[in-house]
Amino acid sequence: MLQGLKMSRDTLGSDLVAGVVNAVTSIPDALGSAVLAGLNPVHGLYAIMVGTPVGALTTGSAFMNVSITSAMALAVGEALAGYSGEEQAEALITLTVLVGLVALALGLLKLGTLTRFVSNAVMTGFLTGVAVLIILGQLGDLTVYDSDYSNKVLAAVDLILHPGQLAPASLAIGLLTIVLILVLDRTRVQSFSMVIAILVGSLLVYVLDLSSVAVVGDVSGIPRSIPIPRLPDLSLVPRLFGPACAVAIIGLVQGAGVGRSYANPDGNYPDPSRDFSGQGIANIATGFFQGMPVGGSLSSTAINVSAGAKTRWANALAGVFALVLVLLFAGLIEQVAMP
Repeated sequence: MLQGLKMSRDTLGSDLVAGVVNAVTSIPDALGSAVLAGLNPVHGLYAIMVGTPVGALTTGSAFMNVSITSAMALAVGEALAGYSGEEQAEALITLTVLVGLVALALGLLKLGTLTRFVSNAVMTGFLTGVAVLIILGQLGDLTVYDSDYSNKVLAAVDLILHPGQLAPASLAIGLLTIVLILVLDRTRVQSFSMVIAILVGSLLVYVLDLSSVAVVGDVSGIPRSIPIPRLPDLSLVPRLFGPACAVAIIGLVQGAGVGRSYANPDGNYPDPSRDFSGQGIANIATGFFQGMPVGGSLSSTAINVSAGAKTRWANALAGVFALVLVLLFAGLIEQVAMP
């Protein structure tokens, strides 16, 4: 399973840049996803520290970023709704390991081949829908408008109907970041466009003292620690097996869509069954290190490719950089502007 791991000097520079970009952008997303699931944000960080590099080295896709997705976070939140405190942490560990075992079993049984019977039209519609939901899901952080609607489409319509309640400073910083990325993508520093845009936007918030603009530290303080391995609680398996299957299927379907969208460096598309197995191994490892379930992420994969990734080492390095950033620069990461 560990194939295509040779590191080349010709591609290392590009993979390093892509790894840094993905690490910087994934940390706020991991914190927010954990909060979305009703969990301690530290579990989101542990997921990208462990799950992303393990997934990078074991899946068939060279570019697919194995990370937390909003759909999986919502499903995890529902699965753990009846737990709290230390019991919730134990249930999360058990759930994540079960998700991994289910995905690994489906991969070993070669059931990834079933995705070949899904038409391109259906997959295109699925990925377009996911992309739209990703955009709509970010409007809250962009405008600081808290809609009463949980449905993302209704929340977006509600936002449009209340323009007077949008936060001008937050919206301006977010739009400036988007413009910077688009402009810098057409220059010689295109590989660094996302990092530069994030730094400039966050620096402006600090220099201009825009206290109304939320930063990562407002979501949660970042712990200066590494994940400690823990064993799952086997007594919880009967209660969590069903929810684990549901979470696993969500992640695998999203991963299948990503795999169909990005060919490997050799021009061939990855084996979906190997992607299933790789995501399973990533979740098993993540569960033992107290992380949330992970799966193929469309948005993070798009960032990975846009940042210039050349091999699977870009995603592997992203997890390493996330760990280094948390341990050494947690204070600075807390100042990254959410918009």
